[in-house]
Amino acid sequence: MCMAYQWNWEEKFRQEDEIIDMLENVRDNFPSAVAEELDAVWQLIRDKAIELCPKESGALASSIELESEGGSGAVSATSAYQGQTIYENAIYAGNDSTFNFEGQPTSQYADLVESGHMLPNGDFWEGTPFLEDAVDFYDSELEAAVGRALDELLGD
Repeated sequence: MCMAYQWNWEEKFRQEDEIIDMLENVRDNFPSAVAEELDAVWQLIRDKAIELCPKESGALASSIELESEGGSGAVSATSAYQGQTIYENAIYAGNDSTFNFEGQPTSQYADLVESGHMLPNGDFWEGTPFLEDAVDFYDSELEAAVGRALDELLGD
């Protein structure tokens, strides 16, 4: 998840400067309570992804990680030419250091398990969208946390 804002360069420069200043202020003063609430929801999503992940060897499930800036999704030093990143978190499945029973790194098949793939006989295996289903499972909690974060950050 990434909370970010981008603008159209056709807007007036004065408006862009105001938006940049506001976003830099929000980014630099991101409340730790807001980051902690969002981080907690992402931890639940990660745990649900591990629970939902198919487990033949357990290697893929053990490779699922929550990655965020400095231990929290709050980003205090990231900016872009056309926007500002305020909060960023990601869940990854598969890496090059976790192997299944056949010695295959989980990075080579994580997407195949999530999205499905063709079988040698020409049939299509539908996959098990454990990452997508984990986000869907906590969709209302995530939406509520983002809403509270925006209220806190924008003062609404």
